[in-house]
Amino acid sequence: MNQTQNFSLQFLEPCFKNWFLPPEDPLGELSHLEMGLKRLCFENNYKILLEIGCEEQELFLDPDIILVLDELPEKVSLLLSGKNIELEFPESSMVIYLQPIDFWQIKCIWKKYGYSLEQKTFLLDNQQVLNKLLDFLARLINMAVNKGYISFEEGSEFIIPISRSYSVKTPPSRHIQRPPLKEGWGN
Repeated sequence: MNQTQNFSLQFLEPCFKNWFLPPEDPLGELSHLEMGLKRLCFENNYKILLEIGCEEQELFLDPDIILVLDELPEKVSLLLSGKNIELEFPESSMVIYLQPIDFWQIKCIWKKYGYSLEQKTFLLDNQQVLNKLLDFLARLINMAVNKGYISFEEGSEFIIPISRSYSVKTPPSRHIQRPPLKEGWGN
C-alpha cells in the first residue's frame, strides 16, 4: 500500500427514475436551504460515479447523496483539519471511512454490507480526495443556486464549515484551492 490510488466522485447522467415520493415538510421543520437541496436532488436526480482505486460504485443524488448532504460540509471540514470521517450510503449498502495519515495521504476503508461483508483498503492522495469532494459539493450547490432551489447566500452559508477550515496550515505545495461559487457551474 505504498502508491496512492485514484479517487473520483463525478456526475454521470440524469436519472429519471423516482424510487421515492417527493420530499415533503408538512410540519415546516426544514429550512428553505434544507428543503431546496432535497427538492434539487429529487427533481434533478443524477447518477453519480464513485471511484476508489479500481472499484466503482454508482450512487444517485436521491437517495444516496441526499442522506449525507446536510453533513458533508462539516465532514469535509473535519477532513481538512486532519480528522477521520465516515460517509455512509445505506441505500447502496456501503460506508467509506477516510483517515488522514499525513498532509499527503489518506487511508480509505470501503465496506460493502448486505448478505456478506466486503472490505477493501486503499491509500489515496489527500489533495485529490479533498479537491474532488470540494468540486462535487461546489457543483451541487451551484446547480441548486442556478436552478433557483436556494439563494446564493444560502449556498455560501452552506459551505461555511469548509471555509473556516482553510485556516488550517498546509504545506505550500499542497495548498487547496476552494472552487468558487459562480454562475454556470450547475446544469
